Amino acid sequence: MEKYFGNAYRGDPGIPHTDPDRFLNIWIGSAAFSALACWHDKAMLYEQHHWKKAMAKKQPYKFKWNEYMDKDARDSYYFNWPVYFP
Repeated sequence: MEKYFGNAYRGDPGIPHTDPDRFLNIWIGSAAFSALACWHDKAMLYEQHHWKKAMAKKQPYKFKWNEYMDKDARDSYYFNWPVYFP
């Protein structure tokens, strides 16, 4: 990848992430974020799928989100939303 993208990110002291040592870390971080985002999307689709099936059968559905996180953690997630995504 450095063959294609490395030259554009090398040697400019005005840009803090242009250090060649950090170049690989940026790509690793981007890949990790992408994997986590993909996992989160699949988890939400799983919840929606099972919720719709329960609604079609007219049965109550208990969300996994409520089962494995306590109320304080869930509330802080929404309360701190502007901090995570300004």
